[in-house]
Amino acid sequence: MFKNDVVGVGVIGAGEIGAVHSENLARRTRRARVTAVMDVDGERAEAVASACGARAYTDAAALIADPAVDALLVATPDATHADLTIAAIEAGKPALCEKPLATTAADAQRVLRAELAAGRRMTQVGFMRIYDRSHVEVRRLLRRGDIGRALRFRGMHINPYRGVTTIDRVMVNSLIHDIHSARWIMDAEVESVFARWVPAQPDEPRSARFASVLMTFEGGAIGSMDWSGNSNYGYEVTMEITGETGTAGTVSHTSPILRQGSRISQAVTPNWPERFADAYIDEAQIWIDSILSGQPTGPSAWDGYMSLVVAEACIRSTQTGQPEMPQSIKRPAIY
Repeated sequence: MFKNDVVGVGVIGAGEIGAVHSENLARRTRRARVTAVMDVDGERAEAVASACGARAYTDAAALIADPAVDALLVATPDATHADLTIAAIEAGKPALCEKPLATTAADAQRVLRAELAAGRRMTQVGFMRIYDRSHVEVRRLLRRGDIGRALRFRGMHINPYRGVTTIDRVMVNSLIHDIHSARWIMDAEVESVFARWVPAQPDEPRSARFASVLMTFEGGAIGSMDWSGNSNYGYEVTMEITGETGTAGTVSHTSPILRQGSRISQAVTPNWPERFADAYIDEAQIWIDSILSGQPTGPSAWDGYMSLVVAEACIRSTQTGQPEMPQSIKRPAIY
């Protein structure tokens, strides 16, 4: 099926994350080759494609139809994810779709229906934290029983300033990562959420500077997620599990601790490309290996859908001021 056992990947979207994926696939992923790059900005598409030795497109449909493209990586704006992923499924080409799978649970359901019609899993969603070494180790400790049954999940997602955003976008675009991490680590669906936030600007009540979500899980455990849109110091993502017999958590930073001049200090990761650089590389390799083996792994379209179901419950909670329950369809057998 694949020429010389190498997967030809078409990257749709040559922005910041698309460029990261293109570089990783072209330079750091075995048995993968970037054969095409598409962006509505022709100059940007040409620049990324040229660096990868690929063909440049400004039309997604043309890239998807290219016979040199065996699989697709979708890294376009969020609102286009569902339609492009469905187009990949209908073309019979596996896709790694950046998070979120869609901007609404209803649109994510359309992706599920497309996969059900195809009769197989073809989509992986870009929740790359499950490939972060420290996250993987915490999950391994928990599964091995080192800290007993999980009682509490705590996630922290701290960002440098990247402009004013809304609480709705925080849930769907940013905390969506933490929602998936919680489901993955706890191995349980979220049963209820209660969300609160601090506006970034007093005259824009739906703007967001800081947000906090309390959760309950099926099985009785509880959880919380904190998000900041302007740390004033850098980027930080951590996760901690409290168990019956101990606690396990990820590290905040991997930089060395410096003791000098009557001070102890540690450099903070500036942003996500540096913090999760290795996770993105591992994500790409595992995706390519799964395509070649015919055995889908990683976050599925169902994970993308359920994360949006929880995000929408969080949004409803910000509107009602009350705890809300996620409302989902029955899980299809292929997931």
